[in-house]
Amino acid sequence: MGRLNNLAYPQLTLTMDFGGSGTKGIVQIRGGKPTALWMEAAVIEAPYTSLAFQTRNLGNAYPENTAWVGIREDYRAVGYLARSIYSATPRLKPRKYELALYKTLAAVWAIKQKFKLSDSFDISLALLLPPGEFEDSALLKPMLKEALAQFDTPTKKINANLIGYECFPESGGIYAMYCKNTGEAIRRKVIALVMLGYRNASVIISRRGILNRGKTAKLGMTKMVDLVIERTSGLEAQELIEGIVAAGNEAKPQHFYHLCNSDNLRDAQIEKIISVINSSRAEYSIALMSWLTEVLPNKNELDEVIICGGTADYLREELDALFPATPIVWHGGVEVPQTLNEQWLGNRLADVWALSVYHSIKVKAVMREEKSGGRGESKGVQDE
Repeated sequence: MGRLNNLAYPQLTLTMDFGGSGTKGIVQIRGGKPTALWMEAAVIEAPYTSLAFQTRNLGNAYPENTAWVGIREDYRAVGYLARSIYSATPRLKPRKYELALYKTLAAVWAIKQKFKLSDSFDISLALLLPPGEFEDSALLKPMLKEALAQFDTPTKKINANLIGYECFPESGGIYAMYCKNTGEAIRRKVIALVMLGYRNASVIISRRGILNRGKTAKLGMTKMVDLVIERTSGLEAQELIEGIVAAGNEAKPQHFYHLCNSDNLRDAQIEKIISVINSSRAEYSIALMSWLTEVLPNKNELDEVIICGGTADYLREELDALFPATPIVWHGGVEVPQTLNEQWLGNRLADVWALSVYHSIKVKAVMREEKSGGRGESKGVQDE
């Protein structure tokens, strides 16, 4: 199954990163240019009768905002629909692979609608999971193949044939592109890959080109957000994150006006929010830097540190201070094309974009070999 078949280049090549703040994808339709997809992270069970009623909105909304899927009798609302209609939360506690199945199916349906694909097509997938959950990719693969073969959607049932599958630990896309750009030198270096996302922080060590299994801790941006919410009242995570990201290193009142409803108490409320954000950032930063110091090799041993993920940019000052003498390669030097930045995700797309480039190269290589009359003995696109 890991091998591409002889019939045709897959109509859809999809690379996905199941981030806690949102699902990010790079979409490649056969013969087209890569495009980015973003969906909210929420997933929740819902009755079919209720979901079917929501199809009245299909003509007025983007498909990624009206997505639901059904696998036999198991129906789930996904993304914005799950959050806005069914009050779903991002659900950061379940392991990512547990919800990755539904998020992948929902993304496939949204892409089918946006690009007017038929109800049956071939697909090749490349996925990112936290290092601590990477072994789950072996469980996810047969689940995806079976579900993609026939699943229910707001329009018709979809029959997608999974002909290519790869799974990498988070930061794996950036590492693959870094290795390609670095060449032979990767075999002489000790490099730390630090991925700081919304839910998790993870570290993988490359010693002369050999990767370890990696370590993951629940020390993503949500740790700081939770601290702020605990010490204030009436704040919602999504709106709070928007203000924190916009404020960066210098929180000012204008970044948090949208969080306060009362004009009379607004100044006092905002002053408290800013004070709590500053103290929570300091506390979160100390916890994260302490963990990194514990799991990373001795700094004298490290040749370079690759730091990536959305939270990395927010904590750039603290991370620079943690590695005063070790060269830092921010986001592995990956540059995300401006054409993919419609959602203003910026460097948050670096890992999934880099993996999509790697995966597409492998898919094309297999097709070239098959067209040249190979006997099908190539490695194909298989699990990593």
